[in-house]
Amino acid sequence: MITLAKNIQYFVDIIVAKSSCQDKTELSRLNHYVWITLLMAPVALGTSAYNAYIHNFTLSFLVILFSTHLIGSLVFIPKMKETSLIYHISNLLYAFLILYMIFNATDTDNSRILWAYVYPIGTIFLFGNRLGFLYSCVLLGMIIGLFGIVPEIHTTYSIPFQVRFSVTYMTVAFISSWVEYHRSRYQQESMKSHKALFLEQMNLKEEIGQRIELEKELQYLAQTDTLTGLHNRRYFLEVAEQEFTRAVRYNGSICFAVLDVDQFKSINDTLGHPIGDAVLKALAKHCLKSLRDTDIMARIGGEEFAFLLLHVNEEQARAKMETLNKELSSLEIPYDEGKILNFTVSIGLAMYTPEIKRLDELYIKADAKLYEAKDAGRNCVR
Repeated sequence: MITLAKNIQYFVDIIVAKSSCQDKTELSRLNHYVWITLLMAPVALGTSAYNAYIHNFTLSFLVILFSTHLIGSLVFIPKMKETSLIYHISNLLYAFLILYMIFNATDTDNSRILWAYVYPIGTIFLFGNRLGFLYSCVLLGMIIGLFGIVPEIHTTYSIPFQVRFSVTYMTVAFISSWVEYHRSRYQQESMKSHKALFLEQMNLKEEIGQRIELEKELQYLAQTDTLTGLHNRRYFLEVAEQEFTRAVRYNGSICFAVLDVDQFKSINDTLGHPIGDAVLKALAKHCLKSLRDTDIMARIGGEEFAFLLLHVNEEQARAKMETLNKELSSLEIPYDEGKILNFTVSIGLAMYTPEIKRLDELYIKADAKLYEAKDAGRNCVR
């Protein structure tokens, strides 16, 4: 039974999805209508066949028309902008059918009036507890009007039966309205809770996203020199320590180089710190373009930079630093509307050897080479 209900709901969803309606309340009502149609259409066809069998062709024909309308309305749903018109037409046709069956009831077939009990259940389920209950009361009023206007009907339905029918009909209408009210209220509360939960999830995702971005930004700031965009001293030494450990373990080849801008204090004192900053930025930008992806560079002091060249021998490392030294000496830093500043650098490099046991030993050796370059007149590699 559950599988059948799921299959029906799948078919209902296909029909509802083809509607041009966007309002959630109207879509829910359309869902109800398709359900009622799919449930009533087979019953109506069976009823029509039965009445044709007992030679009640007029009623059989009317039920066939009603069934045709129900099935045909499903076809017109995708083509109609106002689907509510379909509901009201179906409601009026079923009410007319009930009145006809009551009016033409006979002593031998007086059970047709029982079809009236279906009306408040379906109408309230379709139109909601207020409008559906109002329609149910209108139909009961019309049935009571038939009881009073048509004298022959008393031979089919006695006065006590008419009273019991009216009371039980209203009972069914009240119960259906009460159930629909609480169902609708529960649905609204569920939708509000779902919406609140969805908003909370979106806020949580947004907050998580902001925290992730903040963590990335903090990580970037913790690893980067803000002036040049290079790695800072702390991060460089962490990475260099890892590469040094790997070189020791696998007898790798690495070169530690230290670069210092010549006479940088004089540049700052003479031309100002903005020009000094421009020199550092230009140097960093050029070095990043010149180095390999596997090489690591960082600003480790004011005008001091460090390099870790991986998988190179001393000849290759020295040639690379010599080339870099020449390229940097040819860089031009514009200032004061047309003036050009050139600068030079001194570089000291040290290769890893098995005698070196710690990274700081390699660093000290490269730093000593840098001082040799300074003592040799600067603008050279040692």
